[in-house]
Amino acid sequence: MTPPPDALSAALDALDKGVAPVPCVDDTKVPAVKWKEWQERLPPEALVRAWFAIRRNVAIVTTGMVLFDCDDPAQADRVLAHCGDTPHRVRTPRGGLHLGYRMPAGVALTNRVRVLGLGLDIRTAGGIAVIPPSRTEAGSYAWLGDGLRPASALPEARVEWTRTPRPATSSPPIIDPGDREHLVRRAGAYLARVEGAVSGQRGHDRTFRVACVLARKFGLSFREAWPLLAAWNETCEPPWSEAELKHTLDDALKDAR
Repeated sequence: MTPPPDALSAALDALDKGVAPVPCVDDTKVPAVKWKEWQERLPPEALVRAWFAIRRNVAIVTTGMVLFDCDDPAQADRVLAHCGDTPHRVRTPRGGLHLGYRMPAGVALTNRVRVLGLGLDIRTAGGIAVIPPSRTEAGSYAWLGDGLRPASALPEARVEWTRTPRPATSSPPIIDPGDREHLVRRAGAYLARVEGAVSGQRGHDRTFRVACVLARKFGLSFREAWPLLAAWNETCEPPWSEAELKHTLDDALKDAR
């Protein structure tokens, strides 16, 4: 099968600019290969060509970058107000925006979801982000800026504003088990502070512990816990499949009974 030139060209363009491309399963954001080893080095061109010998979505490894994944334009405006403009602007199929910046030197930053409780995620070292011409069932990704650039050519991110201030007291507030919305919000805030699991580094145990916290500490049902756990799963390396993640959550809920 002859690959569409745009998909292969996008991957080779990324490679030429020192950015590792990764193939994703058609019409999804799910990596089609194991990609952890490409966090610190580039895949060979021959391998990239083999990956894209069939139609596949294209993602990039976000090493050296801070990529803000904004669910809606209001959150994108917040990022731009703090960090300034950037040529790395991608419109997602559901109308969100990806805004890419250079990682500041000497700053410790990890992949995070729902930053400050907002519809805003961060992808950095250990993360991937889908780029055009990829598409999902909801539509296509599209460049709004100048297109892909090396991380070193992007403006530096400002990340201080993304930090959640520590509470003045260490005494945890009393949670009313009858206030379900409050429980879900608290559980989401907890997950925003938990780094994703890493395959080969007891990742399954970590994911099960996270699911147990949702089931035991917060007493969430499957319906309440699933959207939170699925969003946190996007920070894992690589993310678990939907079937694996649902099985883990089921086990945690059974263990909590």
